Amino acid sequence: MRNQQTNPKDEFAEVSDKDLAGSGVKINRRKLLASLGAAGVTFVTGSLLSSKFQGVAEAKSVTENVYGLQGDKLKLPDLLNLDLCISVSINELRTTADLFPEAGYFVKDAGKEGWFLLDSADTTSPDNAGTVILTTQSRRFKRVYGETVVLSWFGAVGDGTAAETQALQNALNAAAGKRLYIPKQRGLYYLSGQLSVPSNIVIEFEPGTIIQAIDTLNKKSPYERLIRIKNVKQVRIIGNGATLQMNKAAYSSGEQAHIFDISGSENVVIEGIHANDSGGDGFYIGNYEATQPLCKDIVLRQCTANNNRRQGLSVISVDGLLVESCRFTNTTGTAPKSGVDIEPNNNSGQDVLKKIRFVDCVAEGNVGRGFLVTLHRMTAANERIDITFERCRTKGNSFGSSVNYGGEGSQAVKGEVTFIDCIAENEQYAGFSVLSNSPESVKVIYVRCKAVNCNTVNAPVDPYGYGSSFIVTTVPQFPRSAIGNVEFVECASIDERSVPLIARGFSVKKNSAEAIRNIRFVNCTARGGTQRLLYVDPAADLVFADLSPQPELPLASAAAIDPGANGHLITNTGAFGALAYALPTSRKGQQFTVAVEAPYSVKLTPQSGSSIRTPAGLKAELVSANLGDSITLKGRSDGNWDIAWFVGGWF
Repeated sequence: MRNQQTNPKDEFAEVSDKDLAGSGVKINRRKLLASLGAAGVTFVTGSLLSSKFQGVAEAKSVTENVYGLQGDKLKLPDLLNLDLCISVSINELRTTADLFPEAGYFVKDAGKEGWFLLDSADTTSPDNAGTVILTTQSRRFKRVYGETVVLSWFGAVGDGTAAETQALQNALNAAAGKRLYIPKQRGLYYLSGQLSVPSNIVIEFEPGTIIQAIDTLNKKSPYERLIRIKNVKQVRIIGNGATLQMNKAAYSSGEQAHIFDISGSENVVIEGIHANDSGGDGFYIGNYEATQPLCKDIVLRQCTANNNRRQGLSVISVDGLLVESCRFTNTTGTAPKSGVDIEPNNNSGQDVLKKIRFVDCVAEGNVGRGFLVTLHRMTAANERIDITFERCRTKGNSFGSSVNYGGEGSQAVKGEVTFIDCIAENEQYAGFSVLSNSPESVKVIYVRCKAVNCNTVNAPVDPYGYGSSFIVTTVPQFPRSAIGNVEFVECASIDERSVPLIARGFSVKKNSAEAIRNIRFVNCTARGGTQRLLYVDPAADLVFADLSPQPELPLASAAAIDPGANGHLITNTGAFGALAYALPTSRKGQQFTVAVEAPYSVKLTPQSGSSIRTPAGLKAELVSANLGDSITLKGRSDGNWDIAWFVGGWF
């Protein structure tokens, strides 16, 4: 390209029609300019091109990502060697570029600025209004750019009125293998129908961007979502606080109108996005219409899902999911209405829940559960479950976190669901619940979890909350012959209210004829009010309570020791005479320590037909009246009691 600053005669430099029309006629640029003036065509030279890129090099803006820096990143040799550059609008490019197909064209439309060159080898690419422009003679001019595509190139402005689905989809398609930058809308929002995200793409939103779904997404199969990430790999979405939303009132029925549907995809990262007001879920991770039965390696980071109709997040099938520092709030509309619902469809054993981690997440104000794991469709044919919640918080939901419906027999999926350092606060019922989970199904583990000021509706006899902070029980819709396989380690039930509402810190109860097995309490505590630390149904077996320090339970009058005293120190403190304590039915796992703290005799009697095994043989009762005497009894599966240790003359 000739430079006007260094060659003043360049204005009259000859342009060969070999470059223009192939006739061999020569024309000077002044005449050429005059002849095309009526079309509004202007000629620019290399000096202007160079100055434009020099400015970009200093700007450190999105344009830098589009066109790159000078030097190694400036890969425009064809453009730099041109003898003729023409400034046009997009429409003029379509109608005039056929006159001089070997020229370089600079599009000057606001938001669409950039250089276009003819690609004579391409005879098939459609006109997408942004990076490929088809002329009246079907020539294809291609935008010259680097690694970033800008949405505005495709004509989307976000005026909040016109649906711009096609422009958005064109931009997504053009950005495959590159980065798509979505600038903030000019009006209220970008209005769009369903969009499909391709593989190998980075999508970045300018802060403050809003995309609103049209009100007519299909609510019947095949369902439509606002964003489909289906059967693709390597997708990263950088939200910078952008919001994707629906008009929730338009989706008053159904439950499938999601904001994000990630199905059968791998290596997807979504950061800093608000997914709000949907007719279904804010985020859905699974296999809907996918060729793969599960997703792999999905990350949600610093995202929020607020006021969605069904869930903030639904997880159906995934191998590798990290949800970090996300908030799921105010779900209401149709069941389960939870912040998060992990609920496979099964699909003949193909659904997978592996390597799932929730870290530093919050679920608040949801009509249903905060975090819900529902397993009734999983069976032994499914792979082992591996789900962990760490440092997560729930507040103001019906229940805080629930693990529900682990089946039995052939329906008993294996694995573990673990809660570590999690907190439930001000839940309507229990902070943490395990419902209808069989002893041979998944193990549920709570480590250093706290339930604070729960049972806000004050329902101490509700069958599924039972005025408790933590509960293991059954619901009639999913009956079990036995429930259990739960472990509580250093967990705490806390009631700090001036009028306490927690009746029982930890409850293990049946609602029908089911047995209860395989439950362990390790160093758990209850603080505040008059709550009992443990309620254990008399039918419970293999319930272990290793409590240190040992909680004290004074019984100042004759009484039956109930199974909820498992792991406790029982004393006659406050007694005014001899007392008799009736032991409960002996079960393996039960252990009581009885101490004489008042100067009166204490008699221990087992149930009829049971005995206490002593060095002197089987005894029907033990008695001590010596201050300081104590004895620890352990239950046996044959109905008798063993003496673990003793001090004094109990025999």
